[in-house]
Amino acid sequence: MFCCWWIDDLLAVHYRGCRVQTYRMGIKGVDAIDFKAYMQDRFIDTRSVPGTARLSPSFLITNEMGVSASNPEELTATRWARIVLDIPSAAVRSARLLFYTNRDERTRDVPMRIHVNGHTLEHRQDPESMLTGGWDRTDIPVDFLRNGPNTFVFSGNGLLHADPKPDGTSQRSFDGGRTWHTAALGPDRNLAGEYMVRLRLEGYAPRGVLTSLVMDVADPDPDGKGDIAARRRPDRVALNAEAEIPEGTGISFQLRSGTTPCFDPLYWGPWEKTSGLEFPGRFVQWRAVLTTASAARTPVLASVTLAADNAADVAEEHGVEILAFERPDITYSSYRFSYMPPHPKLTRLQRQFRLDEVIATGETDVDRLALLRDWVHSQWFGWQQEKYPYCPPWDAIEILETTKGNWGFGMCTHYAATFVACAAALGYVARSVIIDHHCLVEVWSDELGKWILEDPGPCREFNATYELDGIPLNALELHETLRQGRSGEVLARKLPQDVAEPMDKDVAKLFVRFGIPLRNDHLVNPEPAEHEHGKEEYHWDGYLWWTDTISPRYPEYSRQSCRPGDFYPTLNRTRIYLKHGERPGTLQVDIETSTPNFEYCLKQTDGGPRERVGRRFDWVLHDGENRLGVCSVNRFGRKGPPSHVTVRYSQP
Repeated sequence: MFCCWWIDDLLAVHYRGCRVQTYRMGIKGVDAIDFKAYMQDRFIDTRSVPGTARLSPSFLITNEMGVSASNPEELTATRWARIVLDIPSAAVRSARLLFYTNRDERTRDVPMRIHVNGHTLEHRQDPESMLTGGWDRTDIPVDFLRNGPNTFVFSGNGLLHADPKPDGTSQRSFDGGRTWHTAALGPDRNLAGEYMVRLRLEGYAPRGVLTSLVMDVADPDPDGKGDIAARRRPDRVALNAEAEIPEGTGISFQLRSGTTPCFDPLYWGPWEKTSGLEFPGRFVQWRAVLTTASAARTPVLASVTLAADNAADVAEEHGVEILAFERPDITYSSYRFSYMPPHPKLTRLQRQFRLDEVIATGETDVDRLALLRDWVHSQWFGWQQEKYPYCPPWDAIEILETTKGNWGFGMCTHYAATFVACAAALGYVARSVIIDHHCLVEVWSDELGKWILEDPGPCREFNATYELDGIPLNALELHETLRQGRSGEVLARKLPQDVAEPMDKDVAKLFVRFGIPLRNDHLVNPEPAEHEHGKEEYHWDGYLWWTDTISPRYPEYSRQSCRPGDFYPTLNRTRIYLKHGERPGTLQVDIETSTPNFEYCLKQTDGGPRERVGRRFDWVLHDGENRLGVCSVNRFGRKGPPSHVTVRYSQP
């Protein structure tokens, strides 16, 4: 079924990737919508058919997060394991069962028996299909599966791992399946939890959400160049869409609006299940919820248009002319990220280890971050677990204390966690990056306007910034050089030694995949996290992994994205919005900023002194040219790059 929601006699313009319609005449036509720029959960596909959004053709079902891999269980003829996975929709095309074995190879010779809803399979491990990560896998005939609860029983040979969970429902039998026990998992038979078993289904996900950027429906020039909005807000805004909706599928829309360019619950209303808002705020956002009752069918969203009756008061336009307007693009991730806040432990880290002195000789961001990386790299020798077999969490202070005298593991994960916390203590934003059997760091550079890799790892081939054609790379860029066969052109630059050498080929190969934790506050919040991360294979399901295709090569993880913005949001930028003020010769200024730990803005008018302001203030104009610059300041006192606007004012 093809559906179309529409309103007559409206003209459309393009605003930050979305059509925005107005009653104002003479506006130019519309470009094609690119839904890939929109925020989307992992159940939405905007890549398969350009210009459309549909449900993802693949999704994962799991009961656990894979927090711990320290609870292996041996399967025998009498010791069985049972788990129930709930399949929410019928008609899947194929199914693959994934179970964590930490590279155990015993089922290569003697098979494991897997019972699926009473059907029995024999599984022998295929070394070629193991890839990396310690997850074994086997295909399940789809006619063995059913809509709703599905029971999987493992027996005969091999290993499973139990993930502790207070309300876990997995069961264990010690008498060949005659009786079953909960809270009897693990090597000591005393854990409640879930077996680390996951089911990847090829078929459309039951539900997905696509969310637009915040749109300025009062801007008379919403093509992105910027104009001055009228004082009067729109009387109404309506959403129009075109979609294909097969039987058993659906699309519902929600709208919300507010008076600030960034969502703030203090100034915004809640989501409303509606296609129109009366007397909305200047800023509006929509989201589409796609659903299906069958994994064989998906709705397809083809276009969305917002219609607003925001005719400007022509009299307001006289007297003010925009001469120059810097409006940087700001990219937002679809996933919430928990940023490290100011904390006494950060203050201690900075003072105890004199971090300001560590980076004091650096002249640029790249120099200072390289100095910090080299300092972290030199603090201890890695992999000294034989002296003290304890793997510390991602707490930089505990790591630095534990590794004194070369105690403890001191793995690459600990070098990365230490760098991330030290960078935060200095006002930078960094996060760990997991690649194939290695962990390093990405950090945001205001000067470069991008994320860059820093590798403080324990071996000589690490301790580098990786660059191509003189530009420091991030993990996605390095991943792409590997896919394109260009990794041999990448240089490993080692500062402060000022040495550049070809990137080690074995290190380059590790970028076959990469993922990030969705937080960098491990110093002050130890949970949630994968325990002893990196000591064994990566099994925690809390990371966000990059995938080159909508159907992932590494199917064992729930959170996968092929949208670059989900990994690389823009930080510390400001975007200026103007509106005619209540008094002649004044403009209301609203600021959109993507600054983590935002504290306040600094404004500068006509090159004068900087003044502390909030995200909204009035700009009083004088005759002639008026220039305004605005930047953000975070709670660590670090300033972001300024944005500027210049107008000419002629007093009536």
